[in-house]
Amino acid sequence: MTNQGSSQLSALQQNNEDIVTQAPVVKPRHVRFARIVSTVLTPVSVSLPFVLLVAFYHARNQLAALIYALITLFFLSVGPLIYVVIGVRTGKLSDFDVSRRSERAGPFLFGIISTSIGLLVLSLLHGPRDLQTALILTTISAVILMVTTLWWKISIHASTMAGAATMLTVLYGLALLPLFLLLVLVSWSRVVLRRHTVAQVVAGSLLSIFLALVVLKLRGI
Repeated sequence: MTNQGSSQLSALQQNNEDIVTQAPVVKPRHVRFARIVSTVLTPVSVSLPFVLLVAFYHARNQLAALIYALITLFFLSVGPLIYVVIGVRTGKLSDFDVSRRSERAGPFLFGIISTSIGLLVLSLLHGPRDLQTALILTTISAVILMVTTLWWKISIHASTMAGAATMLTVLYGLALLPLFLLLVLVSWSRVVLRRHTVAQVVAGSLLSIFLALVVLKLRGI
């Protein structure tokens, strides 16, 4: 074999080795499904149907209910989401999940301030009592989660889903009890993705269920 032929064969073998080396690792199907679940059931995604269902619960004026829902969503989700997006793009936050426990104080503080302002706005506008209750519940939960996160990475995904499922079930009755299946699903996804331990998703869930029941009871709902 000529030197030129040997060189071409070596180059071809090297290219094949590079292709094998650079081939993406295919994750197991259940991990890919867990990623989809975790993305779909983020706190921001859950807040949209949650706020709309609370706003339209026994609403007499549908247009007014929609306007109040949009106001609530702005302070509950849109503002905090913009904060996180800016944080990721400027490099202050590692990712949109704020996976690093040390980075969570800022988003928590911003979210607490935002929901508090939203509650004030709804109060001044004499907005729906149920939406005000939702903001109160969110603010109290955020404060407790922020303090807990200082030493333990409790699950925000599980906490958000648990609080929403509890309040909606109390408002609409047992028809919405299956929402807790979504809580189980999102908790499973966070554990599979190794974002949280079983204890962290269970703690986040139980905390929000307990807080929701207490706040709703105190508010007479």
